[in-house]
Amino acid sequence: MPYMAKSRRPLRPMSPILRLGATTLLALILAIMLQPWSFVAAVPTNLTVLVLLPLSDPTAGAVFRSFADVMSVAPPAMNAIDPDHNYHLVVQDTGNVRSNAVTLLLNVTAQQPVHALVGEYSSRVTLGVALAANSRRLWHCGVASAIDFDNKQDFGSFFRIAPNDNQQGPVLAQFVASMSWRAVNILAVADPYGQSLSSTFSASADRLGISLYTLQQYAPGTTNFGVYLDTIRAGGSKIVMFYGFPADCKTILRQAKAKGMVGPDWVWVGTHTMYNYLDTLTMDSDRLLADGMLFSALREDHATPQYQALRSSFLAQFPSQSPSVLGGFALMYFDCFLALANGFKTMTSLHGEAAVQTHSYSATLPEFLSPFNGTTGSVAFADTGSRIVHEWQIMNIFNNSNRAAYALSGSGRVDKWIDMGVQVLAVIRALMILAMLGGMMFLATNRAEKQIRQLSLPFLLFISLGCVLILASDFILIGVPSSPACHASTVVFTFGYEMVFASAIVKTYRIWRIFDNTRISKGGLKSQVLFRNVAMVMAVQAILFIIWMAAFPVWPALVTTKTSLYYECRPTNFAGHWAIVGLSFAFNGVMLLLLSYLAYKTRNVDSSYRETSWILHAAQNVFLCSVVIVPLSLVTIESFALTAYFIRSVFMLYAVAFTFMALVGRLIVAVWIEHQIKTVTPTTLMSTTLASAADGQFHQRPKGSSADGESPMVPRRSATAGSPAQPTSTSGVPGSEMGGVYPALRRGGGLGFFERFTQTWRTTQVYLNVSRGLVAIAPPPPGVGVARSSGGSATLRKSVRKRSVAAPAGGANHDEPMGAAIPLTSLGFDASPGGAPPGCLEFVHLGSGAAWVVQMNGPEEVASWTHYLKAVASVITSTGSRTGQTSSSSNGTSSATGNVIASGRTLASQSPSPSPSPVRANSERIVRTAAG
Repeated sequence: MPYMAKSRRPLRPMSPILRLGATTLLALILAIMLQPWSFVAAVPTNLTVLVLLPLSDPTAGAVFRSFADVMSVAPPAMNAIDPDHNYHLVVQDTGNVRSNAVTLLLNVTAQQPVHALVGEYSSRVTLGVALAANSRRLWHCGVASAIDFDNKQDFGSFFRIAPNDNQQGPVLAQFVASMSWRAVNILAVADPYGQSLSSTFSASADRLGISLYTLQQYAPGTTNFGVYLDTIRAGGSKIVMFYGFPADCKTILRQAKAKGMVGPDWVWVGTHTMYNYLDTLTMDSDRLLADGMLFSALREDHATPQYQALRSSFLAQFPSQSPSVLGGFALMYFDCFLALANGFKTMTSLHGEAAVQTHSYSATLPEFLSPFNGTTGSVAFADTGSRIVHEWQIMNIFNNSNRAAYALSGSGRVDKWIDMGVQVLAVIRALMILAMLGGMMFLATNRAEKQIRQLSLPFLLFISLGCVLILASDFILIGVPSSPACHASTVVFTFGYEMVFASAIVKTYRIWRIFDNTRISKGGLKSQVLFRNVAMVMAVQAILFIIWMAAFPVWPALVTTKTSLYYECRPTNFAGHWAIVGLSFAFNGVMLLLLSYLAYKTRNVDSSYRETSWILHAAQNVFLCSVVIVPLSLVTIESFALTAYFIRSVFMLYAVAFTFMALVGRLIVAVWIEHQIKTVTPTTLMSTTLASAADGQFHQRPKGSSADGESPMVPRRSATAGSPAQPTSTSGVPGSEMGGVYPALRRGGGLGFFERFTQTWRTTQVYLNVSRGLVAIAPPPPGVGVARSSGGSATLRKSVRKRSVAAPAGGANHDEPMGAAIPLTSLGFDASPGGAPPGCLEFVHLGSGAAWVVQMNGPEEVASWTHYLKAVASVITSTGSRTGQTSSSSNGTSSATGNVIASGRTLASQSPSPSPSPVRANSERIVRTAAG
């Protein structure tokens, strides 16, 4: 078969759309192959920072090695600020030698790319390094303070976190002026740092009127300072401004001690170079010589997040290091790294990564630097690259630690650094004043209350105001006092004291007049007469003060020491001043002794007037506190001044608080509690040991009882709720049944440790049944209000018995409140219980000491109950209360005087009891007489 060729169809040309798509796809593939970085996330590049420190310095190498440890945790913080770069630190040891530092810089920069420099420490060494770094266009951060570095022609890339001497010199001069030092000496190292600081300080001191007696400059490396010290000692001024370094200071203080130039009357003031001075010392003798040295430093803010983050990172990486390292130059160096990270981030965004890596961009120092929050607080820079410092501190070296002593503002104001303890005491004092003023308002609002009227409202307010004045006298001398303030503080304090204790004296004297006389008809003294007596006492003191202010005034004088700055009120005539002060002490001391005597004489009066026992306690406390307060107020010991202030203030606050509570506060509490009783929900007052006794007594009812559950009795009188208790009669015997609803407080035996502090007044029904031989104490029946009620109501007595019978022995039924029953053979009672408000009667179970204080409707009702109880129960007198109370027993039993029973009470001797009417009448008479 002959070969036949296939026919071919001609190719159609590619359409323009397909041709364009193919070209685009090919270009895309080539782009991906040739430039993959265009579509991949950027990888951080490395930036190297060279760190130069004198790690092998023979005197401070250990300190700088601790600085290097702090710097080692800087890269993560820098990366957090500038995520486009990984920062790498290269730390080199200069040995504190300038030529070594320059050589290291040249060698390291020749071997690897370096983008920034941190260090050195001293201005002398930093000067050479900064010149070399500037020629290599390296951003350079340091802590050197010499004014030379503000010259941007020579140091265009140098900036510093530390303040420069142009700021530090005037601040030190302002501090000297504020301390009233008018002549000083300068001892400075002869290098750029010492020379610049000497010149800036001298210029400012001259403007402030401060004389410069001597200016001594020593060459670096000097070890014998005898000539310089002799010159200073001959100059006459004992204030030495030291502008040098820690290694020199140690040698200087040793030699100065040998010449008698270290002690309480010599003051040495340094600069921020002394911040880590204690860390360079190894001998206790050198640390002791450093006590009292002052030095300037910028104020650090340790509340910044940057500081807290550094602290956490550093202690996690170096757990054995002390947190005290994180201060001073360590923080300044760390903030250098944060400033570099902020600067490189700005340069990268403006000029690009390639320019940053090759230093091929043009930027001035103000363009590189930006404000930021660092570990030392807010950081901002002047155009010269020096840090702008608005707040300074004057630090004090004492007891092997640095503490802030004074705060200096940029305007030159100097404030003493207030101790936190002083602030706390001031707050406590202010709160006590507010509480006392609130108590005075409470007394005025409730002036109609019987207890307040009985203790005389005007005197209660007068005593309260006296306590307020005593506390307020401490606030008068705050700040810079004037001569009137010096006088006013003493006058206010003394008059406040006399308002309290002169009032207490006349009140106690009135009670003594009433109770220490053979005939009570002699009567008492009216309040108007007593206030005239108080006015006479204060008039005598006012005459003494007038003589004091007119003839022997005191004036505020600034007292400046190495450790403190305070004002002291000094007299113009010491002999006359102390004569008046001595008479005032004697006058007020006699008042205190007289008060103690009268209070002791009236300590056992009727319980309604047992205020005198509290007055005696107050006088005793004030006397004991005065033994501590007076010496600490008159004698000032510089090294003990702050501790003495704390001790004196604490004793003063205690004395005032106790006096107020004893004379006024306890009454306020009692009246307030009485108001709260009206809203108390009835609850159980049951003692489990007496529960079974209650059931047993109430189950033994006589046969043939009436339908209402009561034993058969002749008709009796019934009292309505709220009326005074009227004894009901059984078979014509008065007082065979008594009852009422009262506030009651459980105390005495049978209470646990915590229960003793949690007991409160509760609404309670009290019922006396002589024929059954018991006193029952139980919650009131349903429907009975919380208002006080009394009397022999049959309904109330029926409810008590039914509720007690319904409850099984042992208190198993906890849904029903239980009661307590005390057999009359085991019953004691106290008509004037100690620590209780007036108008109270206490029932005591003699076997266990369990007690219930029952507050009745007044002394008359207490007298009525007491009259009938003395015939069937034992009389008890509280320890420290009045004695000689008598009773008789119808059963012929008696208790000898002085037999001690539970709860610190004593059985009283017995004698026939008086009739009820005279008792009630006499009680009313005493109330009227004592109240004036």
